[in-house]
This record gives sequence, structure tokens and C-alpha cells, in this order.
Amino acid sequence: MRHADNKAAVRRVHAAAALLLATIVLGGSGAYTPRLSSPDLRNIRTVAVISALGNSFVFEHVPSAQHAQLAPPDSKFLEISDWALDPLIMKEASAALARRFTVKQIVFRPADFSTWDYSLLKDAALDLNGDPAIDAYVLILRDWHWDEIGYGTHALGGLGLYRKDKPNGHSKYGAFASYRIVVVNALTGDTLASREARLSDDSLPWLPADASLWPETPNDLTEAQRATLLDDERKLVDATLLRTLIQMKLTR
Repeated sequence: MRHADNKAAVRRVHAAAALLLATIVLGGSGAYTPRLSSPDLRNIRTVAVISALGNSFVFEHVPSAQHAQLAPPDSKFLEISDWALDPLIMKEASAALARRFTVKQIVFRPADFSTWDYSLLKDAALDLNGDPAIDAYVLILRDWHWDEIGYGTHALGGLGLYRKDKPNGHSKYGAFASYRIVVVNALTGDTLASREARLSDDSLPWLPADASLWPETPNDLTEAQRATLLDDERKLVDATLLRTLIQMKLTR
């Protein structure tokens, strides 16, 4: 029992450290409500959806070496715009939002929303020059969540494949989708609501993965590996996107 208690305590420490890191990364300038307020709902009639989640995929490798849990993981990135996840996410989100709002399309540069904090989001939103009839932007963005796969001290961000090596020579693998939905006032750029996407058990969206999915390098990813990882990411989005929109009162 003592071993289990110690393990749980270590996980809590790791979670707190990763949460602090994520807060720093996001430029925590204050708390944001996780759902729209009643006045905001009355004032918002038309929205536009922006998804900047699916342009890159990270391969996160946590080695088994001593003190590896305290060091940054080995992170390698792959450009995946050809996976067409963002168009799929925007289509599904728009369909859900249309139950409550008028949804309009908008032209945007994904790079303007790929690395962000709330201050940068305000600037990016005000630079959109969108339709003046749009009241709010619904942004689907990469987020940073503490490591609930291998319980390390670092945070996991965006879409990716995780690998943690163990001293016994085995490794733990998982595909994850760490993202957040942020609603921004189109006129002022102010954040109205912000909520991270989670599974029904309130955990990080992730699925166990097979070791065969790990490529020698990101550019060596095979078509079979790509297809499996794409399917995993779609499953994670399907399990969390509508659920998060409902929690934020963005749809019925």
C-alpha cells in the first residue's frame, strides 16, 4: 500500500510541475471561464471557426536515463498539413456550432495561431480583418497538458506520439491530442471562454499505441504508420470535440 501511495504522490508532483510549465507557456494573464456566460451567449449570433491544431505532429521520446524525467524530452516534429485534420475539425465544429449560431468562413494563416498565449491571440484575432458581422472566433488550438501517459514532469502539446523508455528495456507508447478551444470576441480580441479538451473521464485524450508505429525518424514514417496515427487522432478528436463544445455552451 505504501508503494502505491508513494507512486500516487510522485504523479501529483509531476502533474503540478507540468501544470506550472503549461501556465508559463500560455502566459497566464488570468483565469478564463471554461464556458460562455449568459450575456455572451445573448450577444453572440455569428461565429467563425479557426483550427490550427493539425499542421504538425510531434514524436515525444522520454529516455530511461537517470534524471530523464526532469530533462526535456527528445521532441521531433513532422509537418502534417497533408493529413487534412484541420479542415475536418473545422467542418465538424461548424456543423455543431450551426445548431446555435450562424457560422461564417474566414481566411486565416495557421502559423498565426500555432504558437500562442492569450496576448498573442488577441493580436492575431484583431489582425484577421474578418466579416464585421462576425461576433466571435472559435479557436481550436494546440494546448499543453501534463504527462498522463508516462507521468513525467514535462507537458505534452498538440498532436503526437509518445514514447517512454523503461529501465527494463521496455517502452510505453501512446498517441495523444492535447488541445484547447478558446472563444475570442471578434471586435475587441478579448478571451471570452477557454477550455481544454478532455475525455469523458476528465483525462488527457490519448490512446495506447504499438511500438511498430515509432519510426526511425519522422521523415521515415511509412504510409501504414501514417494511416494508423491519423485514425488514432481522428478517434481522439471525435471523442472530445463535440463534448467540449457542449461543455462551453457553444452547441446543444
